[in-house]
Amino acid sequence: MSKELDEDKAFEAALKGKMGWKCACSLDIVDKKSTLIELRCKSCGKTFKSNVKKDLCFDCNKKTRGKNR
Repeated sequence: MSKELDEDKAFEAALKGKMGWKCACSLDIVDKKSTLIELRCKSCGKTFKSNVKKDLCFDCNKKTRGKNR
């Protein structure tokens, strides 16, 4: 039974290593820089974050789409 327990620990350590954690025994996740950029809506002026450059926030974009249909 201890052989299975050792295999489980080794498997868990390998997974943690592949997930980008600092070490297999650490629960701290490596800090990654966000790809989101902060934008301001040209219609309402609300500040929002997106990974794509947009002129309108999600709410204003939804409103303008509804008018075009």
